[in-house]
Amino acid sequence: MVEAIAHFKILGPLGAGGLGEVYRARDTRLGRTVAIKLLPPELTQDTVRLDELHDTALRLTALSHPNIAMLFEGGQDGDQRFLVFEFVQGDPLTSLIHGRPLNVRRALEFAINLADALADAHALGMNHGDIRPDTIMITPKDRAKFINFGLSRFTAGGAARLTQAAPYVSPEELAGHAADSRSDIYSLGAVLFEMLTGRQRARGLVFSTLIGNVPPELEQIIGRMLAANVDHRAQSAATIAAELRSLAAMLDTRTEAEEAAASEAPRRHRGGNRHGALVAFIVALVVLGALAAWML
Repeated sequence: MVEAIAHFKILGPLGAGGLGEVYRARDTRLGRTVAIKLLPPELTQDTVRLDELHDTALRLTALSHPNIAMLFEGGQDGDQRFLVFEFVQGDPLTSLIHGRPLNVRRALEFAINLADALADAHALGMNHGDIRPDTIMITPKDRAKFINFGLSRFTAGGAARLTQAAPYVSPEELAGHAADSRSDIYSLGAVLFEMLTGRQRARGLVFSTLIGNVPPELEQIIGRMLAANVDHRAQSAATIAAELRSLAAMLDTRTEAEEAAASEAPRRHRGGNRHGALVAFIVALVVLGALAAWML
């Protein structure tokens, strides 16, 4: 393992992917921990792809959102080219789900985080292109955050990636057509489906056959996100974010009303008991009074 790249001290490996090896590192100039990707030779030696990556990286450095791991900079140390990202603490969404459905309200909050992030990115003309549970981190503050934003088309083994990530890949992309912002919406819908069911979605599977406690309003939103026909699909991440946020507020109101009703029931029960006891006491006094009058 290398010990340093430029002014970054390597602290340990984080993993490896199609875009190269990833390390946790210390920026000795700014005193912060970062994630640094070392780009593979097959990419850096392809001048056309490298120029495209450079242009994309420049645009990504302008993308700042609390639910997207930020690309800070790119650089070169000798023959080694690298990208420097925000280091995100936490665990991938994959390990959080692990075959178990999440609480509906928690899953909804994660989806709001991610839809908000997509809305900002799409407004700048940038798509994620590889949304799946292992490209989403859950931070210690229980916030969902995208990683590897917008770089999937530069990774090696594009066809293999599509096969591996098939449950989250839009039908148009699987058919060989260009992906766009609506493709991201489809992928987010597939991830939300998995959060609520604990399993990957099989194409054509009816949502309501898998889980019964999901509000019908949420089923409808997911159905629009997962529409196979791109023209029938939800067209805007900003709209999806607004709908999810409105639904979350409605669910919170329902929960508060149910809790209030539950706490009121024992009081009514206790009040009924006190009323009954008072009636019995009065009846007893009347009987005793009548009995005393008769004896006199």
